[in-house]
Amino acid sequence: MKTITKQILSFILVFLVISFLLPQNIPASSAATTAMVYEYAPMLEHEGNIYYIQRVDGEECTYDIYRFQVATGNKTRLISSKKDILDMMLHNNTLYYTSYIGEKDIYQTYSVSIDAKDKKTICNGYLQCLDDSGIYYTVIKGNKSKLYKRDYDSKKATLLYTGNMTVRFVKKLDNALYFTQYNEASSKLTLYTLMPEQTKLTVLTTDKIVMERTIPTVSDVAKINGDIYYQYGTHEGSGNYWYGTLKKLDSSTNTKSVIAEQLYEEQIYHNDSSIFYNGTDSEEKHYQYNTKTGKTSFYIYKTTGTDSFNILGNDTYCAKSDGKELITVSRFTSGTNKKNLEKSFVKISYKQKKEFDYSACVKKYGDYLLIPVTCMDYNDTSNGWRGRYVSITWYVADSEGKILAQFQ
Repeated sequence: MKTITKQILSFILVFLVISFLLPQNIPASSAATTAMVYEYAPMLEHEGNIYYIQRVDGEECTYDIYRFQVATGNKTRLISSKKDILDMMLHNNTLYYTSYIGEKDIYQTYSVSIDAKDKKTICNGYLQCLDDSGIYYTVIKGNKSKLYKRDYDSKKATLLYTGNMTVRFVKKLDNALYFTQYNEASSKLTLYTLMPEQTKLTVLTTDKIVMERTIPTVSDVAKINGDIYYQYGTHEGSGNYWYGTLKKLDSSTNTKSVIAEQLYEEQIYHNDSSIFYNGTDSEEKHYQYNTKTGKTSFYIYKTTGTDSFNILGNDTYCAKSDGKELITVSRFTSGTNKKNLEKSFVKISYKQKKEFDYSACVKKYGDYLLIPVTCMDYNDTSNGWRGRYVSITWYVADSEGKILAQFQ
């Protein structure tokens, strides 16, 4: 197998399984205390419920999917698996998820009803996305990947595309599905679209990117005022850090232009008139691209220690720990230096020990803000420089900053 092909396979396993972020070599004696919901694991929100994966480490790892009802704090375990759950999606009160079956060297997709009463094996293949018309999944054999679509009520599958192992779903915008693939021979990264009634992928745009050691991919797509914005890049280094390029595809002229390079966040954060992003040139420098004028501005916002900086559309959130008993989240208007600042938008009572390091960030799922507070022991080198996870507690807040619930 060519080196680049091995790298493609490695990229898929690292990018999708994200096992490099999870602790390794945990003694069996500590299994009872290592049940955690990791920040980078798949998570969903639907009708007031949070769906998350809890990993329990011990002699043998288990992966449990829970449905957490925010209003009551009640949680229901939907399934328990000995196989890592790589992705999960929801459609019509049914949860679909994929695991890797090592002994068979295949990906397998399953479903379970949200009341945990009906579990089924759907197909051999990696779940890519869902829409009202069917289930989309890929089957990898050798160096090839085939993209299929099948109806919910039928086992009949339609072949949509045959490519290499980098074929991947990017995003759904309105009714359009976006897929991407990198071709090693031509050094071309292609972004495809697919409408529900179509049976073949349509090329939207192609970029030539010559890479020797890493595999580029399209990480996100946004549609603003009719124009398409997309970001492509690579994960590099032992930390798997993202280096991205943001481009615009003009809907009226079909011409492309580079908006920004060397971005370190994979997602495109935006509202109806601006895109907000952070570059690698400075941790304190933050940018705003005006989609109507085409002009870019920047401002300086300084963070210290483990402070986080999370741009979520119109609002930016900064979370910090005081090292004692409090986690605070501030909020201000995105693209500005603290305009409309709410210094203590969220306050969480959380006792902290001197021997550990604490950090928090803000994510958005549906109408909820989720704030994971992570406790790390960097003196424990059993997992190398990444340290050891001590605990992760998730807090659920509403749009007014009120804490509604928490889970671990």
